[in-house]
This record gives sequence, structure tokens and C-alpha cells, in this order.
Amino acid sequence: MPHAQKRAARSAPAPSRPAPQGCACSPPNVPPLLHTAGEAAAILKVSPATLRRWRREGRGPAYVRVGGRIGYRHQDLAGYLAASLVVPKAAA
Repeated sequence: MPHAQKRAARSAPAPSRPAPQGCACSPPNVPPLLHTAGEAAAILKVSPATLRRWRREGRGPAYVRVGGRIGYRHQDLAGYLAASLVVPKAAA
């Protein structure tokens, strides 16, 4: 009988865990440390290909390269948008 109980316990599905909601050490509503290129492209309303071209040309927002992966800090994306602001002159 003990063998049957062990076998039943092994075949039982593992209890599901809730999906992680971000780092427990971060306060809620704080953006992630790094955005992926796809997320950054969505924030800037451009395509990921445009971001790749900008990196190749030395343009666009600052980025971080970690182990061959590209990431964008939230503050760099916000700074890039602020620096790109165009204020038209008032019509005289």
C-alpha cells in the first residue's frame, strides 16, 4: 500500500503558483529597471527596427547592453522624449 500512495503522489499535478507580480522589493506602480527594445519602441511609438537603426547610427535614446541584450532605462526614454520636444513659435 505505501508504494501505491507514493505513485499517486508523484502523478498528481503540482499546485499552480501565482504569476510573479514584479520584484517584492519594488514599490507598486514603479516602472521596471530596464525596458526591452520592443517595450521602448512602443513607448516611443516607433518600430523596433527604427530603434536598431538609431543605435547603429549613434542616435536615439541612451541604452544599456548587458550580455548582448539591449535594455532601455525608463528615465532615459523620458529624457529623450523631453529633449525631442518642439515648441512652435506663436503666430505674430
